[in-house]
Amino acid sequence: MKEIFSEFLEFINDIVKKFCIILTGSMTFLVLLQVVMRLLVRVLPIKVPNWTEELSRYMMIYIAFVGASNGIREWSMVGVDFLLNKFPNKARFAMNLAIRVTILAFWIVIVYLGINIFPKVGIKQFSASMGFPLFYAQLSIIIGGVICALQTIGQTVKLITEGGEVNA
Repeated sequence: MKEIFSEFLEFINDIVKKFCIILTGSMTFLVLLQVVMRLLVRVLPIKVPNWTEELSRYMMIYIAFVGASNGIREWSMVGVDFLLNKFPNKARFAMNLAIRVTILAFWIVIVYLGINIFPKVGIKQFSASMGFPLFYAQLSIIIGGVICALQTIGQTVKLITEGGEVNA
């Protein structure tokens, strides 16, 4: 069962990586287009598209929230483990477990609040230049939170089954 769940998380991680690569490339293109258009507007009588700035901002939000799951998968977040490494193995294991449970609780709260608040607010608000409901931008927090929670569960299972040998 652990292997199936691990393979599922690896599959999700592959999709997240490809998704973030596509969004990063698209966002780079849009920002470059915006810069070139701002330079050309000085020479040619053209209108600078204002939607590129807003769309690239929403892409960056998706990259941040969805891409955070890759950091959890690799367990490569910023951390200070100097004090943690001073504890004996059992205490270190308990602290690592507490860290993972706290992170999981955080993502569960984020997803819960996102599901309960965003549909009420985001459907009624619209983006300034593109005119679509902000719920689609806010959905990145829910999607990213679910994926991050799954990856945190995977890290917790890995910690428990490997007996505390995983770095915190």
